[in-house]
Amino acid sequence: MASFDLAEYRRRAEEFTGALDLEAYQHFAGLKEDCDFTAVYDRYPELFTLDSVRSLRRLYDSATGDDDRRRLSFLLNLGIEGFLGNETKEISDEIANTESRAKITVDDEQIGLRYSSVVLANEPDRARRRRISDARLELTRTVLNPLYDQTWRRQHELVGELGYPTYSELFSEVRAVDFGMLRGATQAFLQATEGLYQRTLDKVARARLGLSREELEHSDLPFLVRAPDYDHIFASSRLLPTFDRTLQGLGILLTGQPNVHVDAEVRELKSPRAFCAPVRIPDEIYLVVMPKGGQDDFQALLHEGGHTEHFAHTRPDLPFEYRFLGDNAVTEGFAFVFDHLTLNPRWLETYLDYADSREYLTFANLVELYFLRRYAGKLAYETEFHVQTGPLDGMAERYNALLSQAVQIDVPAASYLVDIDDGFYVSNYLRAWMLEGALRMLLQDNYGMEWFLNPDAGEWLKKLWSTGQMYSADQLLLKNGGGRLDTRPLELHLERALGR
Repeated sequence: MASFDLAEYRRRAEEFTGALDLEAYQHFAGLKEDCDFTAVYDRYPELFTLDSVRSLRRLYDSATGDDDRRRLSFLLNLGIEGFLGNETKEISDEIANTESRAKITVDDEQIGLRYSSVVLANEPDRARRRRISDARLELTRTVLNPLYDQTWRRQHELVGELGYPTYSELFSEVRAVDFGMLRGATQAFLQATEGLYQRTLDKVARARLGLSREELEHSDLPFLVRAPDYDHIFASSRLLPTFDRTLQGLGILLTGQPNVHVDAEVRELKSPRAFCAPVRIPDEIYLVVMPKGGQDDFQALLHEGGHTEHFAHTRPDLPFEYRFLGDNAVTEGFAFVFDHLTLNPRWLETYLDYADSREYLTFANLVELYFLRRYAGKLAYETEFHVQTGPLDGMAERYNALLSQAVQIDVPAASYLVDIDDGFYVSNYLRAWMLEGALRMLLQDNYGMEWFLNPDAGEWLKKLWSTGQMYSADQLLLKNGGGRLDTRPLELHLERALGR
């Protein structure tokens, strides 16, 4: 842009984000075989040039009002992420399309790579689980890792063009998150929960798989988490009706939301995991699900349903930046509020007629603790990975060491590149868990353990949702009487659920 027009930039940026989400929806919903993010970026070439990022930076540095500065910080973050994405768009498309088309061969059977995760989770034979996992890892090593290596090395190079020494320092500044402090807090969480985790993992693994904690292998985890013996409780036929009834309890009618489109059709190329695509917030939101049953499927739908309701209730008069951009720990926190209903014994009894859920709740809270610890390990790894400025030598070994230490199971080193999300998104999830822990305490204190049956709780959530992502997770919590964002509410819940 020769002369930078901020209003035009905002208009075009909103068009771009909607187009990108629409492309993602169509591809991952199985409506389009090929993913073509490159074509979307090519329609908006002026948004993500080095000049446009520098113009946004100058405007941000000179802004004086709190609202202007906040909105410009969100735009600057979009511009930087878009610049990095634009420069690596061809490789990103190649990765998405390779993953979509790739197949592994196990026992003379060909299985699509994406669908193989479902097969692995449903395979009761341990030896076959190993073979499926080994085939996935071999394809990752030989086909995907070279592509991801190109992507990450190029992104690490590009941050220098933006004037930052490392990827880590860039995103720490634009996200306004101190990754070092967050790593310290989550490492303390790992230490505080280690004994509890080890004892419960051993207990559950022995009961469910006949294996001690020390005998568990990484390929056993998907089957352990899948827990097919709970399928009669979490039947696929109950999935959407249960979500609908949960919303009704909060005074929300899913069928009365013309802006929400539930896509539950079965398609061969459709992602097996639920997702939300907010194409136009709040006017066009897609909730995509392919019901297969199981407690993990219920959690996934509730999680994406939390995103859906947040976006659907965002005030339409808010500026683009507050509807589409901002701190994604906020929307992830709202998503966790919904998916953690599966950890609430009253919700299980009310909506699934599951009165004696003690054994399940031990299992489910262990899975929750596993993922919290895994993401703490991911953050520790990524804070080291993203200070790299050249070859990524030695990072596979660090991935294996840090993740294995966190989850107490040997994690394959081959996943050291595929297990990273752009822009330190791992920090959004960790802060979202903290936000959810505090929001859950507020909901239970103000509306009781059965808050999900109280329309007043629904009104309170709608008020929070209405502000989109105007506030950071920290600010939102402080504004609503929740104190500081930290891990203590999570620790208290897990101690109550699993014992000290």
